[in-house]
Amino acid sequence: MKAERKQMTKEQALFKVSALCSQSEKCVQDVRKKMQGWNLPQTDIEDIVRRLVAEHFIDELRYAQFYVRDKVRFSQWGQNKIKYFLRAKGIPADYIAAALLELSNDDYETSMESVVKAKFRSLKYKNRYDAKAKLLRFGMGRGFDFDSLSRFVDSLVSSLPTSDTDCNSDCF
Repeated sequence: MKAERKQMTKEQALFKVSALCSQSEKCVQDVRKKMQGWNLPQTDIEDIVRRLVAEHFIDELRYAQFYVRDKVRFSQWGQNKIKYFLRAKGIPADYIAAALLELSNDDYETSMESVVKAKFRSLKYKNRYDAKAKLLRFGMGRGFDFDSLSRFVDSLVSSLPTSDTDCNSDCF
């Protein structure tokens, strides 16, 4: 049997969520979802969100910038996947575009190359076309843009045989 929780007051919720926002970046959607779990009235939730935005505890542009940096550096995601997840969190498109512009091409290319090379080393393939298809599918799933991914994969698989009969035991 679950113990009954006391209803949280607006002031308690404000204190708790401001402490949460000062520890790590949060977007408006994350904060709303958290407070809805506390069964606060919708009017209180909106008042708290407005206050947090006014006092710069929540800044969606700053959130988008941190999100982009973290997902490229640690999760090794591509721009398309990052855009998709930021849109799902309700971040405005202009904030997403601004955050992605701050991303250096060197970091992005390095991330793409390292993750695709690692996949290539563990890949089982029959020929060049099979390897290319699998690497492109993998890279697109990670959210990398097709043009740069295709150029890199082409250079990576260019030395592989084109048919099954040319493939030696190293291919499997």
